[in-house]
Amino acid sequence: MSHDEREPTPRFEPWKRRAGRPIDQRRHELFEQAAPVFRRHGYRGATIKQLAHACHLSPAGLYHYFGSKQEFATYPLNRPRLDWESTHVDRNVDPLVQLRELIDLSIRELPTYVLALQLASEVDLRPDHVLRARAFGEGESVFGRILMSVDPAMKHGTAVEMARHLLALLAGSAFTGLDPAANAAVRSRMLEVLRRSLVPAVIDADRFDRTMAADPA
Repeated sequence: MSHDEREPTPRFEPWKRRAGRPIDQRRHELFEQAAPVFRRHGYRGATIKQLAHACHLSPAGLYHYFGSKQEFATYPLNRPRLDWESTHVDRNVDPLVQLRELIDLSIRELPTYVLALQLASEVDLRPDHVLRARAFGEGESVFGRILMSVDPAMKHGTAVEMARHLLALLAGSAFTGLDPAANAAVRSRMLEVLRRSLVPAVIDADRFDRTMAADPA
């Protein structure tokens, strides 16, 4: 099958190289389930009983995964992180497809990080800039590694700068609130940055457009 044909999307797992920790995935799922409660009531207003109910667990069951409400509320900021060495790039999958999946995953996950940052500020966990740098440092590593797979001639420094540019676009729309359709707007801007850098020198324009097109859903 040619690169220009849209084929079923393989499972995107940049964290595959990290030691298997299914409990981390479960903790992430629990935070997503509890997020509406945290958004509605804030850190101090949300009770363990409400959070456990949202997760379809008893309070004791929730404490099996998290030692405290604070640990639960800030889990997205403190979970194990990927770096340049631990990021997995699948050699059997078109790196451009992996880049597309990373963009879409980042857009989906950003509200989780924004919420966790808000909750962390309520408990004065750490300086806000420290938490932001830790969260977005992972994005820099994953974007950078995949960009260098898309363009093997790309220098490390160039990949870092492009990754930071993409992350700034990603975060900017969420924090400014200026775009009525923020997800579509930020995706379009991220693709435009990539298009200017990769087309046509690295990737044919038609292949880029076909591969990076959003799923019709």
